[in-house]
Amino acid sequence: MTEDELIAVIRAQTPAGNLAPVATPTVIAAVEAEVGHPMPRFLRRLYAEVSNGGFGADGWECASLSPLPDHYFCDGEDVLELYRSYTTPPEDPDDETVPPGIVPIMDRGCTMWTLVDFRTPDGRIWVWDGDACCRRLVPTTITSVREYFAEGVAGRLDGPGPLESQLVRASCEH
Repeated sequence: MTEDELIAVIRAQTPAGNLAPVATPTVIAAVEAEVGHPMPRFLRRLYAEVSNGGFGADGWECASLSPLPDHYFCDGEDVLELYRSYTTPPEDPDDETVPPGIVPIMDRGCTMWTLVDFRTPDGRIWVWDGDACCRRLVPTTITSVREYFAEGVAGRLDGPGPLESQLVRASCEH
């Protein structure tokens, strides 16, 4: 499936009520400036061509890049609020912070989040697992945002399956 075809499928699978106006170049630039890295190209296309949040993969929705008073997609007002909360040192010294440049974009429920590594050109996928024995960032073998969404529209991300089997096993022992 080409990028254009994948974007069309994502748009078609997004409920009409969740289609917020697309993110403006100014909003995208503000996110990139704060994160300190460019947004991976495919993710930028989704925000600029589909919607400023609400589109998703396998039933999960991406947060908006800027506050949208008429739309609610996750437990954060926008991506930058989430980014700041994940990169701020936690009160509990046993909890990890997310390194700068890795951005939470999708609430997977049960304190799990999908994060995108803006430090990589294609946007490697990470998972924040708050249900594990400790709060920790876990890498996956999914190396691009495009691959993640292709798996999502095919229904292969939810529940036990490819995403979980692709997690690099991380120990909570320090």
